[in-house]
Amino acid sequence: MTQVHHVQRSRTPKNRVAGRPLPLRLSPGERLAIEEMAKAECRPASNMVRVVFLRGFDAIKSEKMNEQEI
Repeated sequence: MTQVHHVQRSRTPKNRVAGRPLPLRLSPGERLAIEEMAKAECRPASNMVRVVFLRGFDAIKSEKMNEQEI
């Protein structure tokens, strides 16, 4: 009997660039807040941190664009 070889699936969603993890230190209060937000949205805490980061990143980019227009 031969063993069936399966194609290994990536754990990264399609169309996402995988890189090295970026460590992030949070205070106990910040971590608790992230975990509560994640639980409320039924998502992992790591994904919630990414969502929060992306929203903040967009806000900072738009602020910088507004500063350049002035």
